[in-house]
Amino acid sequence: MEYKKSENKKAENRKKVRLALKRGICFAAAGIILLSQCNMPVYAASKKSVKNVVVCIDPGHGGSNQGAMYSGYEEKNLTLQIAEAMQQELSLYQGVTVVMTRTTDTDVSLTQRAKTAADSKANFLYSIHLNASPDHNLFGAEVWVSGYGKLYAEGMSFGSIELNELASDIGVYTKAVKTKISDNGDFDHYSIINYAKSYGIPSAIIEHCYMDEPHDTAYFTTPQALTALGKADATSVAKYFGLKSDKLGVNYSTFKKTAYAVPSSVQHQDTTAPEVSQISLNSYNTSSGLVSLHVRASDAQSKIIYYNYSCDGGLTWSRLCGWTAAGDGDIQFTVPAASTGEICINVWNAYELYTQSNHIKLY
Repeated sequence: MEYKKSENKKAENRKKVRLALKRGICFAAAGIILLSQCNMPVYAASKKSVKNVVVCIDPGHGGSNQGAMYSGYEEKNLTLQIAEAMQQELSLYQGVTVVMTRTTDTDVSLTQRAKTAADSKANFLYSIHLNASPDHNLFGAEVWVSGYGKLYAEGMSFGSIELNELASDIGVYTKAVKTKISDNGDFDHYSIINYAKSYGIPSAIIEHCYMDEPHDTAYFTTPQALTALGKADATSVAKYFGLKSDKLGVNYSTFKKTAYAVPSSVQHQDTTAPEVSQISLNSYNTSSGLVSLHVRASDAQSKIIYYNYSCDGGLTWSRLCGWTAAGDGDIQFTVPAASTGEICINVWNAYELYTQSNHIKLY
């Protein structure tokens, strides 16, 4: 019985081979590779073809929706330039197809943007943005992702690559990869993320820098700077998906990305200020006014990203400074001659919530 099955199988294979040769294609049967009238690469039958990755790039805003506007710049124009640079850089990689939600200055609804990603069977949706704040005091890059299940895990993994790329390649100060859930806790706060979630598509809002804070001005005010942001985005995508580019001479197929566990519950945003904000005096130079403080700062739910200080007991405050220590750290600043000498600081977490420290009197 087994012998008869084997003979029948061989006969069937021979029939397939004859048909393949007649059509002039490559065919593999019974472990033997047969060549016909084709110039295609021939692989062993067990070799899987490289999967094509589809990414959807969404230049934020457009048309009547200008987005943030500051010092003559409109976010809708900047996002399109970044997205075009990102698309052009990704076109140099093999195994990737790029879809854009808009290529001109036109109005596109958020639902249509998500549908464009879904219709193209996108593996990821990237929404390109720049930032601004009510008090014009924040700076740095941040990435927003879904707070739900696998989409959270994939978003966090990409977001960590993106922020590292912006910091290491361009020098942008980075804040955090974050989630934001609606007030009633039923859906992602940002509509583009929520609409993408309805199609099961991972997504990320990339806020590259702030348009209204001098710390970030150099990152968006020239065509070269915008191109650099787009290239950093493209490299992040390439690393996330393990893409290769012969034209660029890079291969990220072995890139080790950080894997995040799929959470069993919705990942909500941090709604509380840092738990610890405490200072102690290291030194004070009465001649120069230079003060050195040791700072204890921590937050159980999100990292500390900024601090600012007051030399008059909290009546007036310095501009925000980046907090780069992994835990406790030291800071230095010069006390103005006209100050009261009463020192305190605020430490800020990734959700821009802050806690004031104890006060130290220098004189």
